[in-house]
Amino acid sequence: MTPGAQILAPTAVPGESTDPRRWLTLVILLLAAFMNLLDVSIVNIAIPSIQRDLHASYTDVQWALAGYTLAYAVVLITGGRLGNTYGRKRLFLIGVTGFTLMSALCGAAQSPGMLIASRVAQGAMGAIMIPQVLSVIQVIFPQPNGSRRWPGSG
Repeated sequence: MTPGAQILAPTAVPGESTDPRRWLTLVILLLAAFMNLLDVSIVNIAIPSIQRDLHASYTDVQWALAGYTLAYAVVLITGGRLGNTYGRKRLFLIGVTGFTLMSALCGAAQSPGMLIASRVAQGAMGAIMIPQVLSVIQVIFPQPNGSRRWPGSG
């Protein structure tokens, strides 16, 4: 294994007993993925409060919504590559920590500009975190026959 190929749990080898920690790892990974999915749309619920409390315009709210998705889309492929290069565990922890800090900044925003900037940074952190989730799940739950093909793909 190369130095950058760290994962959150030991690799399961087909035919050997698997590490029971992989189920705890799966729960942690799925919670992180859920946080990301929830945050994509949570601002939609808060739009009236954002407009009232931050005196945000319609354009400000649209940027808060689109900025997250735009940053996520732009950084997603790079986030996956960085995980392959520097280690999935390291990048996952960086992504979760950054995502959580940016969430706190979004909640503490004092102006529409601060909210937009925090949402863009939060989207970038989500794009660093999510590729690691998918990669680690694939590694800790390998196909029984050791293949990497999708079931039913021939």
